Amino acid sequence: MPQDSAFIAVGEPARHVSGALEKKIPRGEFVEMSQGPFSQVLSMAQQGLNPASNVDCARFALSAWRATRERQNILLGEEFPGIQFLAWDALLGRRKRRIVMLLHNVASRKRLLALAKVGLARRVEHFLCLSEHSKHVLVEQYGIPRERITVIYSRVDTAFFQPQPAQPTQRKVCSAGAVNRDYGTLIEAAVGLDAEVKIAADTAWRYSVAGKEEPGQRALPPNVEMRSWGNYLHLRQLYAESRAVVVPLARPIISGITVVLEGMAMGKPVILTRNPYVEGFVEDGVTGFLVDPAQPAQLRDRIQWVLDHPAQAEAMGRRAREKAEREFSVERYVERILSPFADASAPPHR
Repeated sequence: MPQDSAFIAVGEPARHVSGALEKKIPRGEFVEMSQGPFSQVLSMAQQGLNPASNVDCARFALSAWRATRERQNILLGEEFPGIQFLAWDALLGRRKRRIVMLLHNVASRKRLLALAKVGLARRVEHFLCLSEHSKHVLVEQYGIPRERITVIYSRVDTAFFQPQPAQPTQRKVCSAGAVNRDYGTLIEAAVGLDAEVKIAADTAWRYSVAGKEEPGQRALPPNVEMRSWGNYLHLRQLYAESRAVVVPLARPIISGITVVLEGMAMGKPVILTRNPYVEGFVEDGVTGFLVDPAQPAQLRDRIQWVLDHPAQAEAMGRRAREKAEREFSVERYVERILSPFADASAPPHR
């Protein structure tokens, strides 16, 4: 990384950073980024600001712009406050800088409006996104040239999430997360299933453009439990006890990747709803299964297969673990994020 650089992001609270360093919670890219590659690191979380607040985002973006206005190389780690940062740069900036921006939810109309229609994308030299389909959308809908886009996929802490051979698996499957989940389909698929279904229906992210899917007031089948699992250590234990990890998704947007990769890293086959933004993370029939949206019978069949074929399912899980280590480690992810800065001596694009 060039010395004249800054990383601007939502970030993580200081207690999460220390927890990750102490291996009490999974390590993400923010810990890696804040430990050395950049001359300057600014995050909303460590300033106690709320990324769900437009006012906080705008205030942080302006303070971040002022704090980094002499920096030549900037990495914007999220759309918000990144888009507000670009707006301030367009309004107040007097020179061209190398700005790299990570875009998560490219399906958002707000992102499209700000970056493509208003034209803030012109201030970004290079975009990072999480899937090949995201790159396709950036090219076709945002009008961004392919050579200005790098697909970085995602990451999982493969040291924290790893197979637990001493833990016997039980006749159950699990799911986790709250954003854009279709738990109604999973609950329907569980009816009459000779296995437990555990749903850890909480999330570290309390805000989302997708909102939270609620199962309503319906009574859960006796074999289904839906609650918070409390912390990452308990969630890891839930993964270890399960035969498979199920990720049922509602709308075709970027979502569910974290749980998919945690399940893979734990050596579990993953059953994922088909979704063009994320289905590339699971190889159908190799590291897990892809199922059509809102098809409980199809989902039940795949869960039943995993339960009835433990040896084959374990082999799937081993392949999933190998893929997670090879392609989705935190270290590999950070390498991909930093790749646009490799030739920092080249002038910014015009």
